Amino acid sequence: MREVTSLNNTASFDGNIKIRFKTLMGACLIWLVLPVVIFCTGYLKLYIGIPAGILFCALAFFALRHIENKDLKIPLSYFVGFIVLSVATAFVIGIGEYIYTLQDHSYRRAILNDLINYDWPVVYDYSTQTNPDVVSMLGTEGKAAFCYYFTYWMPAALIGKICGNSLAAGNFFLLIWTAAGIFLTFLAMAFYIGRPSLSCVWFYVFFGGLDLLPYIAHEITHYEDWLWLEGYVRNFSYISNFVDLGNVFNQCVPCFLITTLVLLLPSASGTGLIAGVMFAYSPWATIGILPIVAVKGVKGGIRKIFTWDNIVSAAALLFIFGSYYMSASGAVTEKGMSWSYFSSFGKFVLSYCILLLLEVVPYAIILWKREKKNPIFIACLITLAVIPLFKITYQNDLAMRGSMPALFALCVMMSSFVADIFEKDKEEQKAGKKRPLKENVKICALVLFIMASAFPAAFELFVVLGSTAVGDPGPENEIVSFGDIQNADLAPSVFEQFYVNDYEETFFFSYLASSSSETM
Repeated sequence: MREVTSLNNTASFDGNIKIRFKTLMGACLIWLVLPVVIFCTGYLKLYIGIPAGILFCALAFFALRHIENKDLKIPLSYFVGFIVLSVATAFVIGIGEYIYTLQDHSYRRAILNDLINYDWPVVYDYSTQTNPDVVSMLGTEGKAAFCYYFTYWMPAALIGKICGNSLAAGNFFLLIWTAAGIFLTFLAMAFYIGRPSLSCVWFYVFFGGLDLLPYIAHEITHYEDWLWLEGYVRNFSYISNFVDLGNVFNQCVPCFLITTLVLLLPSASGTGLIAGVMFAYSPWATIGILPIVAVKGVKGGIRKIFTWDNIVSAAALLFIFGSYYMSASGAVTEKGMSWSYFSSFGKFVLSYCILLLLEVVPYAIILWKREKKNPIFIACLITLAVIPLFKITYQNDLAMRGSMPALFALCVMMSSFVADIFEKDKEEQKAGKKRPLKENVKICALVLFIMASAFPAAFELFVVLGSTAVGDPGPENEIVSFGDIQNADLAPSVFEQFYVNDYEETFFFSYLASSSSETM
């Protein structure tokens, strides 16, 4: 027998790669924490940033103490397949912009471009705007600091700077970095299921709601509340995985990984960093993962939440990134109870019920028998029922992004459910058993639902591949840089979401942020 080195030990090769959960968790923590360390050392004053970076590295090490030593054997074919499919997924969702991209890439490209070509912290001078329409809105005098949850881009931006302020190098590394995050999530989902399965890949990409039904209704009636494919009711919407990946990969790729890791943890030990680091990537998704962490605390012992490393992790992340986000507190232009944004309370109730019936109830029904005693499952259903009641921002980022952890938790549970069905079916076929007619009907209904719920992803995938095939230009060059906005129509949203005027008066930029002379 040949001998090969696995991820941990040298063993006789039997066609499988043995992965220890602690090794996987260590790789995940490196992937999640490294961008935070780069942010601290590159964006903060050196005497603050360097100790903060060291602190987060130490906290990652201590988080590994809580991890159980368990192994998972993955066939080499699955391991290689996960790698290939991770790169393919990152490529198709537009990372690196080698293919037609979805609409938000006009902002995403500008973020990476500016992090590469500007000193850190990024500060814009109004005089650099060249579009006359933008100049008429902004003027030519003054400065504004860049503020957004951009931690995800820090490794790619650093590589771009090292390679001579090369956006091409940054984009290529961003593709590799994103593929690595997706690959780690596939492995974590396999640990949750207990074996590798292609259901991990399918649900990671195609998980969504029954948006096909309102789409058909709109095509027939053209009802006025229709905004877009997944915005079939006004003021709140839940987004399918592929559309999230294509538009806000900076939030959902780390969110998907963090959610899966939290599901795998036996208790709340270590969640201060593992779940808390979500705040560096998406403050909205952080709201959504709190109920899951709370359930972990109750289930595994509440005292395990209040360990010193959990408290220090949460406090450090909240202090650094909370003060940074508060610099742009004016970016939240709308907030309030959702029903106040409808013309009548009855219309709100109808829209709310339709949302839950199409996005949540089907998964509740499918998984109920299997997961009804799982408190995390119940917490996810309650979270998804409560989130639409409150609106924050015009597009309602709370609903769209705050729902990501709970939705992805259901996604992981569905992948496990389907993988178990296929495994059971395989075993019964080997034993020569025939499925009863009732079981065949159930499986057919499940397959039809899975195909229907994949419609939003399939629709957007068709747009991406079709537009690429015919050579349509993507939206990524509509802005290019927030310091020189090309499309004036997008300028107001840039000013609202990314600019901080009078930034020198804010706590973060006054006391924590470095000056341009101290950074790259």
